[in-house]
Amino acid sequence: MSIKSKHGNLIRLTSNTEDHEQACTLPSTKVAYILSVDIGTSSIRAYLFSKAFEIICSSQRQQTIHCPEAHAFELDPAEFWSTLLFVIHNTIESARPLTVDDIACLGISTLRNSVILWDRKTGETYSNIILWNDTRSTLQTMATNSSFTWKTIRHVSKLIYPFIQTARLSTLSNLEFRTQMIAFKLLWLFERKPHLAKYARQNRLLFGCIETWIIWKLTGGQEHLTDVSCASSTGLYDPFQSEWSALLCKNLGIQMKLLPTIKPTYGQFGKCDPAIFGRAIPITAVIGDVQASMFGQCVCHLGESIITLGTGAFVNILTGRVSACADGIYPLVAYSDLSNPLENVHFLHAYHSSCANILNWARQAGFFNDFSEINQLSTDTKIAHVFFLPAFDGHINDPYCGSGFIGIDGQTTRDDLLRSILESIAFIAYELFVFLKHDFDKYQGEENFRFLRLAGGVSKCDFICQTIANLTKLSIQRCYAFDYASGIGAAFLAAYGCGLIDDYEQFEKIITVEKTFQPVQCDIAEQNFKQWKSIIPRFDMTSCTYLSPGVRELLLSASAVATSEKSENDQLSIDKIRQCLSVGDTGIDYLESVRRLDVKILPQIEQMFNRMTIEEFRSTYDNDHYCGWLKNRKDLCRIFNFLKNDEIHLATLLLTCFTERNLGNLLLLQINTVPNLLRQIVESPNLCSILGSDLTLLFQLLIGSPKSINLRNVYWHGFIQYNEISPKFTYLLLYLMSCIGSILNGKVIPERQFISLDRFINHTFLPTDMCCPNADRAIELIQNSHLIDNGYKRLLMSSIDYFFNRNEYGLSMMILLPVFEHVLRKLFVNANNCPERLLTAEATTLYTTLDEILICCLPDGSPNRLCDELGRGYMSLLGDLITFPDGACLRSKLSHGEIDYESLPRSVANAQLGLLFALLYRYDKYKLDKYGQYLLDYINDYKVYYHPIAIARNQMRQCVAEFKQMLECPKSIDEVETEKPDFSIQLTSFWRAFMPPDNLSLFDNISLATIDALLNEENINLINRYCTCKLTTTGYNESSLIIIIRQLCTHIHQVLINIDTFIKTRGQAYHSKQLRSNQRSNFERFINVHDNIRQSLLFIFHLNASILFSLDNIRCIDLKYSSLLMKILRIWLTFVENTVTLSNITRNRWDEIANLCSTSIDKSTKIILKL
Repeated sequence: MSIKSKHGNLIRLTSNTEDHEQACTLPSTKVAYILSVDIGTSSIRAYLFSKAFEIICSSQRQQTIHCPEAHAFELDPAEFWSTLLFVIHNTIESARPLTVDDIACLGISTLRNSVILWDRKTGETYSNIILWNDTRSTLQTMATNSSFTWKTIRHVSKLIYPFIQTARLSTLSNLEFRTQMIAFKLLWLFERKPHLAKYARQNRLLFGCIETWIIWKLTGGQEHLTDVSCASSTGLYDPFQSEWSALLCKNLGIQMKLLPTIKPTYGQFGKCDPAIFGRAIPITAVIGDVQASMFGQCVCHLGESIITLGTGAFVNILTGRVSACADGIYPLVAYSDLSNPLENVHFLHAYHSSCANILNWARQAGFFNDFSEINQLSTDTKIAHVFFLPAFDGHINDPYCGSGFIGIDGQTTRDDLLRSILESIAFIAYELFVFLKHDFDKYQGEENFRFLRLAGGVSKCDFICQTIANLTKLSIQRCYAFDYASGIGAAFLAAYGCGLIDDYEQFEKIITVEKTFQPVQCDIAEQNFKQWKSIIPRFDMTSCTYLSPGVRELLLSASAVATSEKSENDQLSIDKIRQCLSVGDTGIDYLESVRRLDVKILPQIEQMFNRMTIEEFRSTYDNDHYCGWLKNRKDLCRIFNFLKNDEIHLATLLLTCFTERNLGNLLLLQINTVPNLLRQIVESPNLCSILGSDLTLLFQLLIGSPKSINLRNVYWHGFIQYNEISPKFTYLLLYLMSCIGSILNGKVIPERQFISLDRFINHTFLPTDMCCPNADRAIELIQNSHLIDNGYKRLLMSSIDYFFNRNEYGLSMMILLPVFEHVLRKLFVNANNCPERLLTAEATTLYTTLDEILICCLPDGSPNRLCDELGRGYMSLLGDLITFPDGACLRSKLSHGEIDYESLPRSVANAQLGLLFALLYRYDKYKLDKYGQYLLDYINDYKVYYHPIAIARNQMRQCVAEFKQMLECPKSIDEVETEKPDFSIQLTSFWRAFMPPDNLSLFDNISLATIDALLNEENINLINRYCTCKLTTTGYNESSLIIIIRQLCTHIHQVLINIDTFIKTRGQAYHSKQLRSNQRSNFERFINVHDNIRQSLLFIFHLNASILFSLDNIRCIDLKYSSLLMKILRIWLTFVENTVTLSNITRNRWDEIANLCSTSIDKSTKIILKL
């Protein structure tokens, strides 16, 4: 038997001695019929075709899709099998007088990537059928994509590709696994049901997609097979070797013995068990539904393409041979070559999981009753004012994307809404097509593209078809059989596989064009598409935003006449940008200025940078002319790299830090102290005199007051979600920074030194076993969190990637800290019942920032309930990391560019991660495992370290320990001891005035034991202190007391060092009588005054410890008592300051120290007596 191949040459395919697999027994009748089954997501259809591919009869039944949890889509295996048998039996019954004996073969078209597990011996199913659009394996997919192994594979492939330009390396360098691949559904099943992994190791399981299970069932358990088109979609297939990939299986931990044998798309797949249909019908074709529809519409040659609009939207372009692919698209197999079944024909494939279900929803919502109403809509293209983004998995299968209409006003009609729904389907299909077409043109050549056809049930809508034609600017064909393309495609391959037909050209003559859609009004269609694209960021979250209306209008404003068209001579300049600003007597009109910039400047800047490669940007800007004034110029290129990689958030965060630090350095040309805030820097008249008013005004527009775009604050305070706003403002700020070098004209710019956090490297904020063990655990927590909005989850995923996989702790914290602040803000407004404070503020109202969130009381004086809710331990660690001046101050130092982000200690970043995960474990209660419980327990018991009072206590403990270790002074034998004065200061009556009686014993006895007891008593809350709303009533200033106590400790430490040094250097010489007379006399004077010094220091220790113990009581007493304490502390501060100098080894003025001690005692006594 001879056939014509797709290339037109004659090839001998079979002979009388051909392999048994290629032969089958045709029915005895003169005319044979083909049974075809098309298994879709929502229904199963069966067709009986004549040899001329006319439908004799058909049957269809809907399937029940089960959704037991979020993101779950399942079919019950028993129900599915029953439905399959029903439609086949019903089709055969409807064909009478034809019988099952008239059926030559069976072809199966099936949805791909829907997985099931069953027992090898009994056939018992161990799971429901997990459908292709089930996204519960997102966690496993993301973990694999971000794993060290696959990042290394991609990176190494990119490095090698320029030298060995193979399709395999090109594909590996961009490879991104998809959640829809069954490999990850299998991993998810093994995690959800661990016993299945055990069964797999015991070789008890069989695994496959729907087609594999159907073949196994139809053949009575005799065949465990799949075809090459379905296998190529699984994520486990190697298209370059045409077999299961041992590398992929090994790295994913999947045993290859589970996998079915791969067969060509046509040929022998076994025979049906006669007990099922009454005859052993041969199964001679199995193919994926998308690939079958390509055959059914005669899309079988290089460069031919088809858009299938069924349950989902699918776009395919045939490449013939396996192709190098970009953007993470993996080469898929369309079918086995008709001239050689061992060779495969490949295609590019992209999909969106929603299409027909959008229309089903619209019909249920009452927008129309049947398709006839839709086709009554005019196909004329007009400028759209209403846009719709579907909720069914969001924009391009984005589970974090919301949905809705934009542009509805009082004039909007039902038809306007319906048009926007239909347009959204066309826009989705067009975007997928552009995505693939770009890839095809790059690797196959634009000249090889041939035509585009439409298929699928939704393609009966002329409005959608015409809109796609207008967008693609191509003539689009809709052929007959468009609504049963998969069924007829599987039927052809089945007939071909059993030898019923041998010439594809016969089939091509049957599939004729029903209607052609010519492109018209393409400009308007393109404008509508761009406007639709511009609204997507507004939905890239769970239908919510944390931008208040005024701020949102400013950030998301877009001119209705925005255009990026420009002449070749229309060059950018600061002057042209400045001309767009609307400046009046009251300053800048920010909203009008942004609208004017949107007309031309912002698109032009964005287009300019988008066209640049990273190498072109570096060669243009990384030189002394542009960057000579920058001390961290490498960051400019890094920011551009982030923008090119669509890391808009990180680029903006780093750019605002970069801007604040470098503009601050500029001010050092004229002033000595740089303002603390970026807003103050750009509003400084000094900056205006350095850069000129035009550039300074532009900076004020972008990063100035709260009335401005305020780019820095809305990002750093966590109000912006993932890709919520356009990068146009970031591009503008990048451009402005690149222009400064030419203005400075080679001036040498002073540089401020970075603040070092090295002292925290060895500080144990969290013990090693309390730190998150790996990226997988972190991703799982984030992915399953209800506390974190979906619009922020991607940001946290990126933060985890930088932390665990790249060891870039500074960049990781840049992304994490704004999200952390947002999470705390949500808890704050919930605890205090003030939901209005969740949004960004308008121009006249302050943001609810981290400092406000963590303060002990609200502006009205009521307590901040969040502090008590989080607990003392959590607030203590939070203070040590974020708020206490002597702590890490991580957010403040990082966001203002005060530290080198590349040298951030891992210990600090680990602790910040721990704070976030503690919130997730506590509020989500998701799998509170052993690690989570340990983390919560540790943080609950955390003891504050960097609070000023805690530091004072620790200094006190250190001084007391040194005091205890001070060497005992030897006494003079030859000289009679002088009489020691009693230490006459008594404060018992003072403390008795306001301390509870049960604590008075600690104040009566001045001893080391009572000092230790006072210091070790954790009787006050260190967190809710220094709250201004509580300090203004009495004028009492607790911080002043703490400052003096810390100064006393510092000086006492030095006094003890001086005394210890003196004793060690003079004591031994004194006993061995090696000192000169004056030295001996000096040492004896020291012996005589030594006890006075000890008693004085002991008094100071006791006074300090008593104050630290009594802070809560002191703040409640009359101001005169606290003033008295301040005076006494200052007297003794003067004493120890002078003692430091007089006790120095070069001076040794012990008599003067004794006099100072007496004077201090007298002064203190007089003050006490005044009470």
